Amino acid sequence: MSSSAESESTTVEELLEKQGVGQKNDYEGTAYQGSESAIAAIKTYVSEHVVDERIVSSGSIAATADDVRTQEIGKTLGAHLRGDTPEDFLTDVEVSKWRDTSPVKWVFKRRAGEATQRRSQKLQKPSLVREISAATDAGGDRYEMVERGGARWETAITTVDWMRDVLAAVCERVGHEPTAVQEAEEADRREWIDELTQAATTDVLERALDIDAPGARDDWNKETLRAIYEVVVEGRDPSEVSP
Repeated sequence: MSSSAESESTTVEELLEKQGVGQKNDYEGTAYQGSESAIAAIKTYVSEHVVDERIVSSGSIAATADDVRTQEIGKTLGAHLRGDTPEDFLTDVEVSKWRDTSPVKWVFKRRAGEATQRRSQKLQKPSLVREISAATDAGGDRYEMVERGGARWETAITTVDWMRDVLAAVCERVGHEPTAVQEAEEADRREWIDELTQAATTDVLERALDIDAPGARDDWNKETLRAIYEVVVEGRDPSEVSP
């Protein structure tokens, strides 16, 4: 091979290496500065989810955004560790690798600013119930004022009929078809839901939204209502909610 050919070959190899092509761990190119979509996704994730410290994989961050690949998230965070991303990127948190084994996980530690609370996190239970009812046409909710120890506040009371209405709306929104309905001939999902107990309604809700709702067998608590709110009111994907 001539010296000019060797020079050209080396130049191509260097260019590919700088862009992170062929890297086994997908994020260690030497000049990659991150993609705009990945930077935006990471900023949003940190703003909404990192209150103090959080350990998370690139895939989990990518799942909260549209049109961004897990590889882009990892490469962009790797570039950030090298100091190659824009100066105003992640100025409120410290970033480090939790481990190098696959999948790589990242540690975010907040050092300034505050996490931006989603609207669902700011609402109390009565407001969550009202807005969920309005979005799903659920009936059976009522509200009472409670006084105790000189304090007065509003409380929301929901019934199993309300829970069934909301569950039906959730299943419709996310396209969830319970296994029992799939396996039964000529079964109607809504009619099947109307036969569920309160605890069974919660079991189906957990599967539909892929969440865990501890302490919410007979009456959905605020954390569970927040997950429902984010899906039926805000239109989020179930992968973005985590009560």
